Amino acid sequence: MPVPVETTLTADETQAWVGLLHAHASLVKQLDAELTSAHGLTVSGFEVLWRVGAAENGHLRMTDLAELVMLSPSGLTRLVDRLEADGMIERVACPTDGRAINANLTELGRRRLGEAQATHFEGVRRQFLSHFSDAEIGQLAKFWTRFAPNCE
Repeated sequence: MPVPVETTLTADETQAWVGLLHAHASLVKQLDAELTSAHGLTVSGFEVLWRVGAAENGHLRMTDLAELVMLSPSGLTRLVDRLEADGMIERVACPTDGRAINANLTELGRRRLGEAQATHFEGVRRQFLSHFSDAEIGQLAKFWTRFAPNCE
């Protein structure tokens, strides 16, 4: 049975969508391999450390962190469990909300983040940003911010 025309994508729409999916999967696979090999961190683990390290006062509520790194609460819990077991993150009660838990970087977490940043950001530049001009990178930034305001 044929698919109704209204539910199909144009060739450009298909290439844009499938290209995004393939680019994301390929980039994450490559960057994950580099970070794991050099620092024993996954891209997701790096992002958690990076987001917590960049947060005001050096801590984030677990619910806010899950939203920033786009993981489910249970997925973030499992990842933070591993980072906590490795001594890079600690969970502490939120002083202003007794129901909330904050994720804090430990000294080891700060050190590991600092060591991994150059590897990761160089990989991002080499694997992704090098394919675009500065003007195109500015356009991409505007496109992603329009679509996903939390990506800043």
